[in-house]
Amino acid sequence: MQLKKRIYTFKTLIINGLLFSLFLSSCKEKKVIDTEPIVTDYPKGYVVNGASNNISIIDLNELSVKNIIQMTELGRFPHHINLSADGKKLAVALPEFDFILGHAALHNATDKKGGVVVLDTQNGNTLLKIAVPSVNFNAVFSPDGSEIWTASSTHTGEMFVYDANNGTLKSQVTLGADPSEVVFSKDGQYVFVALGESSFVYVLNAKTRLITKTIKVDAFPTNVWAGIDDKIYVENKVAQTINIIDAKTLTVVDYLDVAFTPGQIAYNQSLNELWICQAGENKIAYFERKNNLWSLKGTIITGNDAHAVTFTKDMKRAFVVNQKGNTVSVIDAVNHTKTKDILVGSQPNGIVLKE
Repeated sequence: MQLKKRIYTFKTLIINGLLFSLFLSSCKEKKVIDTEPIVTDYPKGYVVNGASNNISIIDLNELSVKNIIQMTELGRFPHHINLSADGKKLAVALPEFDFILGHAALHNATDKKGGVVVLDTQNGNTLLKIAVPSVNFNAVFSPDGSEIWTASSTHTGEMFVYDANNGTLKSQVTLGADPSEVVFSKDGQYVFVALGESSFVYVLNAKTRLITKTIKVDAFPTNVWAGIDDKIYVENKVAQTINIIDAKTLTVVDYLDVAFTPGQIAYNQSLNELWICQAGENKIAYFERKNNLWSLKGTIITGNDAHAVTFTKDMKRAFVVNQKGNTVSVIDAVNHTKTKDILVGSQPNGIVLKE
């Protein structure tokens, strides 16, 4: 009996020792993978990654990813990202469709639904999740932060307006075939959306939520982008052109012909340059307006599939999202040179800056 007792005690000591070692090992692993809390106050870039279902948070001072907001439990294929005017919330579209598959595949995805998720910028917590009846392209806050606007990308496209605090549907407006990106004018008075199976950009009054005007543009407009100069830039991938709408007069005031398939567009006011992503390529082109004409000034090598671009407040740096390269290129806007590539998640498709 004494021998058995000693053996049992020895076995117990060994098991306890192993468990203690495993405990220490797990503690060490936690320390290695711990990241800096999101609440830390530093200027941030939020990059939404469609394939990895997450958001990479870039420290704009150190130019490195500091945190990740995982969205797997919320939905799949998060698409484009918007920051509320007060900087406290993020809105992301949550379609069940992967837009990288293209337009034709979208028309076969009639059973897919859409959605919107609202996140806290400080801690990444989910504040609200809204179900949208059909696949939606993006979600955008109204300037006062009280509403979220999103459009269904279908042949019977509709605009949905939700309460940003509780997700209640406030308005539903019939549009037409294939609406895509939804943007507000600088003063918040109008909402713009391109209808891809038409030659029109629709303008809605933000207060009445009614269609105010249809603006004729080139055939099959693919997206609209709001410039800091209060112009709306219409991206026409098929025609390889850009139409420019004055957001005050609601008329087309200018245009560009480009020798590539255009993607997202951003205007640098301090340089008087229009930057256009070359969709599917590893370049971004920048144009300058002289003598009432836009002319190509140069191109900058970015990463594989330059997809989205945005500038810092001082207009001195640009951040370009490379969808197939899974990176964000940091560009010295003044010198037109790439300074760094930041590895983010899989298939990034949008970025916003909180400075």
